[in-house]
Amino acid sequence: MATAAFAAWNVWGLKQGAALFPLITSTGLFISGLLLFVTALRPVVTDEPDEDGEYDERPLLWEPMVRLFVMTALFATVVPWVGFYPATFLYLAIMFSLFSDLRPRHGFVTAVVLTVLIYVIFSVLMEVPTPPGSLFELLL
Repeated sequence: MATAAFAAWNVWGLKQGAALFPLITSTGLFISGLLLFVTALRPVVTDEPDEDGEYDERPLLWEPMVRLFVMTALFATVVPWVGFYPATFLYLAIMFSLFSDLRPRHGFVTAVVLTVLIYVIFSVLMEVPTPPGSLFELLL
């Protein structure tokens, strides 16, 4: 939510046309984050009763939220070195392996497809410049 608010604040002074897409995206991310946060505050009730016939209420599980935060912080740290698209692929591949029920091969293929889709949308269609990464610049 903080990242979405920061992104909206950064594009606020741009011309209306240039700021429209980032503002819509950051607003959507903020609302999604708020909904996830409110949902995470509710206790989790198991689907099956225990021996006494009562449904068990487990405490909140913060581990997935912490892993998501750490992975996103690592992504933001790695982008300047390896570039936006390799970092995006690594981020998606690791996130699919940690947070999804996909088989490793399906997670890998999904990460490749999404990275290519992001490239086509942002670099080809919208011509948005992305950081190439300092390691990439050393190879040139």
